[in-house]
Amino acid sequence: MRRTALAMTLSLTAFTLAACAAPAGQAPAEPTFLEVQPRWTSCQETAPDPDSDMGTDAIDLPPVGGSFPATAVVVCAVEHRTRPDGGEDLVATESRATDIEALLAALRLPDEALADGACTLELRGVEWFALLDDLGRWVRPGLPTDACGKIRMEVIDAVAGLQLTQVSSRVLREIVSAEAAATGCAQQWGDMVWVETSQPSGRSNGTAVAFDADQSVRLCRYAVPDSERGSSKPGGDFESGVVLTAGQWPPIAAAIEAAPIAAECSTQATRFAVLRRTDNLGGEIYVELDGCRRVMTTPVDGPPALVQADTGLIASLTKVG
Repeated sequence: MRRTALAMTLSLTAFTLAACAAPAGQAPAEPTFLEVQPRWTSCQETAPDPDSDMGTDAIDLPPVGGSFPATAVVVCAVEHRTRPDGGEDLVATESRATDIEALLAALRLPDEALADGACTLELRGVEWFALLDDLGRWVRPGLPTDACGKIRMEVIDAVAGLQLTQVSSRVLREIVSAEAAATGCAQQWGDMVWVETSQPSGRSNGTAVAFDADQSVRLCRYAVPDSERGSSKPGGDFESGVVLTAGQWPPIAAAIEAAPIAAECSTQATRFAVLRRTDNLGGEIYVELDGCRRVMTTPVDGPPALVQADTGLIASLTKVG
């Protein structure tokens, strides 16, 4: 529970927020300390992974109270940013604002008493932020919580309402390559054939039904990196992709529907393909391009079917595009 500050010792690096008097018959609580850092450097140095815990670790920090003379806030956040080539990066940003009255008021709210009833399970987070004073010193304040022990919405709304000015940004990693974006394929995809066949399921071993021959179909090919091989849900990285022409899809669809029931096999694929309609309706078709070389169709309105690909079908899916 947040406590009202009764005593304070201020130095260059820290000041103390003393706990309020304990109720009669209870021992006084230990005082808490809100550290004042001598000078702000950067988000990269102070919060290298600002979205790792959605700010929830600040719930356990001491409240700011009224002793620190905050005049600005620095917010360390991450965002998805589309590049001119169509690819997408995860970018860390550092921004500042001086309109912090509403934020300070929200931070000084008390913790609400915990409710006896049920609470929702969603994780409520907020960007990593710190308060600065005119000398450049900074503190990371504790966040008041609601009756479910989550960050109070007043704090989240106050951070969202800040008039931020971005001062720097840096690319953390690529999310979507330019090549994947150009083909309409996702950068990563799971090998669902392996997921489906490595556990008991209600899949049908009957005839696989492909998309209609007149549908526009996208083919995406993925390679499973070494780090994913052997896992229960191996993820593949985008390798190549193409929208099949009106002449390419019908023979592939016919080969899938004519394929026999898949043979028993337990060799995990290192490459696989995913076929989807370009309108993203109608489910998916997965094809192991090596390993067991099975085909799994996953219609929207029925169980998946598992059949065996022949060398001609594998060659068509490997060479096209």
